[in-house]
Amino acid sequence: MELGIFSLMPQRDISKPVAEIYQETTDLIGLAEDIGFDTAWLTEHHFGNYCMCPSPLLLAGHLAAKTTRIKMGLAVLVLPLYNPLRMLEEIGMVDQLSGGRLVIGFGSGYQAFEFERFEVDLADNWSITNEVMDIVEMGMAEGRVEYQGKHFTIPETPIGTPVLQQPRPEVFVAGAQPDYLTRAAKAGYVPFVTVGGGDTNALLGVRSHIEKHYREAGHTGTLPFAINRSIYVTDNMDDARDAAERVLYTARLVMAFRGKYEHFNGIEVVPQPYEDEPSIETILENLPFGDPESCAEKMVRDIKATGARHYSMFCQFGGLDHKRARRSLERIGAEVLSLVDKELGGLKEFGTNAQPVAAE
Repeated sequence: MELGIFSLMPQRDISKPVAEIYQETTDLIGLAEDIGFDTAWLTEHHFGNYCMCPSPLLLAGHLAAKTTRIKMGLAVLVLPLYNPLRMLEEIGMVDQLSGGRLVIGFGSGYQAFEFERFEVDLADNWSITNEVMDIVEMGMAEGRVEYQGKHFTIPETPIGTPVLQQPRPEVFVAGAQPDYLTRAAKAGYVPFVTVGGGDTNALLGVRSHIEKHYREAGHTGTLPFAINRSIYVTDNMDDARDAAERVLYTARLVMAFRGKYEHFNGIEVVPQPYEDEPSIETILENLPFGDPESCAEKMVRDIKATGARHYSMFCQFGGLDHKRARRSLERIGAEVLSLVDKELGGLKEFGTNAQPVAAE
């Protein structure tokens, strides 16, 4: 069982300096390393305050110099927005600079607003993604690329900055397209899943879909599975409710992008209520929010039910004040993880008996 810290880096208050957001992210990742977390996940989005990290590879190189042990995870590289040769070289460079601490995340993207400004057709995202994966996989495995595809034609090209980890860094994937999952299964990649404020059954629904395609592709044994959950430790219910509102704020932006009805005020993405959105009470019930015992109980519930081998924690979401996020993370390290370990310690693997749980 591995632990991750997930950093979206929003700028909900658009008067907040971007440099301060990066400093806060660096501070929380440093704290997570001290606690013993395995991976720091860095996101990628463009042209709005939803996420202020347009280059997770660039940030990973920066953070690698400020840390010693925690791995740098890319959650995820939006593959259709890259020149694959440049991406391949930079992956190798960051893996070398970090001493082999890079974890790769592949994704196809979903925000039409971003694709339009990079002059890429969102309708082609899956076909471009597959070709970029072809090229990156070839370059990591062979140290060279030669490729003829619909979107990319590359003559024989040596790669001067190979990955340090052999045969390659670990790869996580986000997305649910069947052909993509089949490919991920055959390559041994780890599915990385989030359901926002959804409950454990929502996670199990996604897991079931992924497992179906992994089994059809010939995968045997326990399904590799990673989940990302917002988490907030507090003994004050008003404090917890405020944090839950920030989860809903984030969900409203995501749904607007997915539904292609996003509205901007400058760089600010305006949150809009959506059909059947969860209530604050539902978010508090589903997510590990509240006192340490409640948070640990919900973590254990998700892990046991889904068989997750990696649990990523989204600790500073929706413009949550840095002091509050840091205090919550401190309490996760000091109070929550020991309770989780008490329940799960001694188990050699999770997931062999994953079962749906009844909605509460």
